[in-house]
Amino acid sequence: MKAFIPLYMANVREFVRDRSALFWTAAFPVMFILIFGVIFSGGDSINFDIGVVNEDGAASERLVESLQAIEVFDVTTASREEELQALRDGDRSAVIVIPEGTGAAIGSAIMPASDRQQSQGAALEVYYDPADQNTSQIVLNIIDRIVAGMNESITGVSPVLTVEAREVTATELTNIDYLLPGILAMSLMQLGLFGTAAPLVSMREKGVLRRMGATPLSRSALLVSQVAFRMTLAFLQTAILMGVGMLAFDVQIQLGNLLQIVLVVLFGASMFITLGYFLSTLANTEEALQGIVALPNFLFMFLSGIFWPVDFMPNWIRPLVDVIPLTYLGDLLRKVMIEAGSYFSTERSVLVLGIWLAVTTVLALRFFRWEPQG
Repeated sequence: MKAFIPLYMANVREFVRDRSALFWTAAFPVMFILIFGVIFSGGDSINFDIGVVNEDGAASERLVESLQAIEVFDVTTASREEELQALRDGDRSAVIVIPEGTGAAIGSAIMPASDRQQSQGAALEVYYDPADQNTSQIVLNIIDRIVAGMNESITGVSPVLTVEAREVTATELTNIDYLLPGILAMSLMQLGLFGTAAPLVSMREKGVLRRMGATPLSRSALLVSQVAFRMTLAFLQTAILMGVGMLAFDVQIQLGNLLQIVLVVLFGASMFITLGYFLSTLANTEEALQGIVALPNFLFMFLSGIFWPVDFMPNWIRPLVDVIPLTYLGDLLRKVMIEAGSYFSTERSVLVLGIWLAVTTVLALRFFRWEPQG
């Protein structure tokens, strides 16, 4: 414990002297959110033109009315052919088709168990344009929440319509609301890949680690001090990005979930910091490290869904997407920061990130080197 504070302060001094680490850790995420904020905020709330096709007639009329009551939906009703053509022409964000038998299925489900007839349920058909990826993701998330509200009300005593309005009352979301959690997740990854691995390689290349190795200092003590300092930077990044997002672009961050946000940041940052620690063991020079971190940095950024939905990626690449830790960190941050619909359950996200954290910690401790390889 006596060595912790000197090691922590040594990390601070090393970090302040490293202009590259300062840029990737502090300046780059802020530049990113400012650029994306200017492009995607526009000061306007999201509003979607939704086509509704009621093929169930009067039995589902109240369902149509509840969709019309959603503030972010501008609903137009017409035939299936007309609405799908409007979608093809770019005049609709999505088309919801209520098939015949929906009202009967809902009515049967809310009856007492003794009077309930066997029902196969009903599936709402949602058509969207995959080319408009940002809009599609938001619309599908909203519709998922509506359906979840229906299911909740069906298992209780309230009619379906009342629950739908409650589920989507919400907030007026903008594109930057959805981008900010992804940018934060990316900045935590950059903290691990560039803000952790690069300084360690530099210290090894300059012989600083070799001199430390000549002392009674253990690998775990060095790792703990490194992680503690990087966690300080992670929370500083989080505070800066949240502050810029809220003050400059009015991002609707759920401050009531602050504890959950802190826990997710702690979890995700720890994983990427230990990953950076492990990657630093694979290079003798900073130049060699750049090539090593470029591959995971590129793959994680563009295959994780932080900029576009994973649903629109080819099926053959989805197995890779489903093991990338940034996928799950971005998903968790969206869930706790803006309460957006998530692709994965919380349990699955925590499990995958936990496996990555355990594996990278073991690898970092196992392969840590005080000196460059000969």
